[in-house]
Amino acid sequence: MLDVNILFVVIIVYISLYSLIIFFKPSIIYDRYKGSLRQFGVGYKNTTILPLWLVSILLAIISYFIVLYVIHLRYNTIFIKINPLN
Repeated sequence: MLDVNILFVVIIVYISLYSLIIFFKPSIIYDRYKGSLRQFGVGYKNTTILPLWLVSILLAIISYFIVLYVIHLRYNTIFIKINPLN
């Protein structure tokens, strides 16, 4: 995993998560009746607190931490390998 550029893996994870959001079009981001994006705001039916630009920023941060966590699990295990005596 360390042979592959970490930034490349983060970009791949980000694009896949972003394409899932675009494909499923959740109602908190999209207006189902108009088929368009909701505006940022509070207090109206056609506004949302999670617009697509905010979700994309959060996805970038989350995808970076996902890759760092996977690298941490892969290379920094807490288990000690004990070689059996021959």
